[in-house]
Amino acid sequence: MEVVAFLITILFGIFLTYVGFLMFFKPEKVRELIGKAGSTYKINFLELIPRLIIGIALIVVKTEFELIYNYCGFFLVFSAIIIMLLPLKIHNGFSKKAADFLKPIYLKFIAPISVFIGILVIYGII
Repeated sequence: MEVVAFLITILFGIFLTYVGFLMFFKPEKVRELIGKAGSTYKINFLELIPRLIIGIALIVVKTEFELIYNYCGFFLVFSAIIIMLLPLKIHNGFSKKAADFLKPIYLKFIAPISVFIGILVIYGII
């Protein structure tokens, strides 16, 4: 179980790093993806099941920064469960508002933060 949690956490760090680059170089594509969240049951659960799995992995993985990983993991688990219980219209409505709010310049500004956090996630368990 710990090995699986370790691998999922590494993949999550790589994902955050990749998303950071995507936000910087293709911010319109990121806005489009954000706007689609919760638009169908398939998309909704393709977003939320990995969130739940990553959250569990962050709780299970052994690290010196266990408290931080646990807080983040529990946040991901509880938020995934809460969003799963919401009607799709509410989730999708929020996603569309978020996509409208997140202008490309905002995404480019926060992209390095995603890359940095992705690297920290990986560094914290190595």
